Parts: sequence; C-alpha cells; structure tokens
Amino acid sequence: MLRRLAILLLFACMGEGLAQSPGAPAPDPATQVDAAMALPEELRLALDARKPDRGLPVEERVQRLVDFMIGDDGLALRYQEQPTHGIAESYAQRKVNCLSFTLMFIALARASGIRAYAQASDDALAMRVLGDTVYRATHVNAGVEIGGGRYTVDVGWRSLLAVRKPRTITDAQAIALLHNNNAVERLLSGDRQGAAAHAEVALALDPGSATAWSNAGVVYLRSGSRDAAERAYLQALKLQRDHLGALSNLVGFYREAGATHLAEGYAKRLRRAQSVDPFSQFLIAQALAESGAYDDAVAHYRRAIRLMPDEPQFHRSLADAYLRQGNATAAEHARNRAGRLEAQRESQRGIRDAASPGSG
Repeated sequence: MLRRLAILLLFACMGEGLAQSPGAPAPDPATQVDAAMALPEELRLALDARKPDRGLPVEERVQRLVDFMIGDDGLALRYQEQPTHGIAESYAQRKVNCLSFTLMFIALARASGIRAYAQASDDALAMRVLGDTVYRATHVNAGVEIGGGRYTVDVGWRSLLAVRKPRTITDAQAIALLHNNNAVERLLSGDRQGAAAHAEVALALDPGSATAWSNAGVVYLRSGSRDAAERAYLQALKLQRDHLGALSNLVGFYREAGATHLAEGYAKRLRRAQSVDPFSQFLIAQALAESGAYDDAVAHYRRAIRLMPDEPQFHRSLADAYLRQGNATAAEHARNRAGRLEAQRESQRGIRDAASPGSG
C-alpha cells in the first residue's frame, strides 16, 4: 500500500557536493572527501579568533564550539532542511541541516584538536509523501569521545548527549550521503542529468549503501534507463534484503512491466518488512482512513505508535481516526499526547529555524 517509488531522503541532512561534469573523468574519491571536508579560509580565521583553549577539558571545548556555531555572537547558524549546502555555502548563508551541521562541526572540531566523527541512524525518523514518491528520513550527527565516554553533538540540541552505541560512519560515507541527497534534490527540481551525476558519485564513495543503490535506481528509471534501474534495485537488495525503498520500487517496476509473478514475490517481502516499520504502518493507516475504514486505520495507527511511540503526527492522526469513529474521549487523549510530544520536541531544540521570526 506504499506509493510506487520510494526515495530515502536524509532528514535535514544534506550538503552541496562536487558533481562531475558529464563526460569528465571521475575525481579520486579521497580527493573529493578532502575537498568536501575542507574549511573555507574565512571560517578558519573565524575559528582561530574563538578557538577554545586546548588546556580546557575536552567537554568544555566541545560545548564552546557548539555555542560558537549556533550562538548569536558566533556563526549564528540557523536550521533549514532544504536546499542542501556544503561547509562553505552553509557558512556563507548561515543555514544548515543535520548533515551540513555535522560536517561543519567535525571539520571545526578537528581543526581545534578534538577527535570527531560522523554517526548515522539506521532507523527512519520522519516521512513525507510528495506526488507518487515516499521520502523516508534518517538522521546524521557527530560523535566525540570524552574521558572514555561517547557523546553526540546534534543540530537539534544545544548540549551534548551521552550515547552508548553510536554507529560511526567514515568521512567517505558521510560525503556519499551528501551526494545521495543532492541527487534527490536535483531529481525533485527536474534536473535528471545532475541527479544522475550525484548518484554516481554517491555510489563511488559508498558502494555498500543499499539506499544509494535504491535511489540511483529511481534516478535511472526516471531518466528512461529501465535495465540500469532494475540492476540498481536488485543490488540494493543484495546488500540489504529488507530494504523498504528497493522492495517498493521493484514491486512497482515489475507490475508496470507486467511481470506479475515477480511483483507478487517482492510484494510478500515488502509486506513483511512493512509489518515492523512504523512509517509503513502509518501510511497504510492513512490510506485506510481515506477510504473510510476507520477501525482498521486505528489498528495500524496504534501499531505505528507501538513501534515509534514519540512521533506526534502518529498520535494526531490517530486522534482524527478516533473522532471519525465517534470516540471523542480517545480522540482527546491522543490529541493531548501529540501536543505534549510537540512541545517537548520544541523545548529541546538547540538551533532556531531559519524561517522563524527573529532568526535572521
């Protein structure tokens, strides 16, 4: 019951990349990574003027660096989900999302003598539907080691977060994510050639990413290369058997081609993967609610909430379904829960939205 195509888009995690011109030789991956992680000279000078004393405890140095990035007396960075910017453009415009913030923090931290690295979430944290495409969002942030403990530096928080088992990714993987998102943005704007260039760079930097292969398949398909799209989707599933994007894309691909047997086989795998995925359950509930099947919709909304309890939109949509059922008491309870979660999320924000009043 998911839409035909599914692109995984990192939540607020993107950056301007180094897409090669058509026909140009591919730059060396290490060179691309070094260039993407480089600090512009003006930013390096700004850091030198505010760089924390190396004699201070590492935790205090990290906190001062975060304050320098988001404070009004420092860089005054503001949150903006799209468009994507790399380090230099993020600094010039003072607008970041989670990937561009992470890349800038890592570069600034290393220039300050602090060991920092990128971390990526394996789970979707948000979702949106646009036209015939489902965009699933994951999250990227920075990690630092302090006194034998691991801490997270996140665009959404002003303070350090203690974490136990972060999934560390390499610089190359982080820059691959950047290009993956650039590919999605170019595709959204209708620039298929630019999308393909970024998709190819993402694959060159991180050929083990199922998401990069699945998204490349969408780019190839929309560019008219069906064979390349099929190979990309199948490669994604070799890397991750239950990848929702690749499964959904293959189901649509084979149904459109009239390959019913293949489509049904992948549809069974897709349903199994959806059964443990909160956003899939949410989308199924939405479709049921739109058709008037409110009892079934409530069941799927509740399953989505069991899988992901703290997503306000799940509770708000459940409230609407309860109201349609005539269960006003349950609707009020769900709506109040959504309100509390939204207030809690807003209170934890460490960086103001670029579009909010007074944000500059």
